[in-house]
Amino acid sequence: MNKLLFYIFWIILLFSIYHLIRDVLQIMGVHHYLIDIWHRSHLWCSPYCLYVTLVPEIFSIVAIPILLKRNKIGVLGVMILLSIPIWLLMSLLP
Repeated sequence: MNKLLFYIFWIILLFSIYHLIRDVLQIMGVHHYLIDIWHRSHLWCSPYCLYVTLVPEIFSIVAIPILLKRNKIGVLGVMILLSIPIWLLMSLLP
């Protein structure tokens, strides 16, 4: 694995950890500017938005350390890299 992919996976891992913590705190009803900074309501998944992202976040948090330890991308790495455009697409929906 080259250095660029190594850093990309680290950034995805840190973002997934932050996003998981933020979602759990929002589900619990905690409001803080560090939690609410990137949050916006989506009409397409309104009551379930906080729960929809939990599975991909947990998958990324589990899979990325495995990738970094193996030092090989494989199927897990491809799945994580393909999830980035999906996340961006879902964030653009109203």
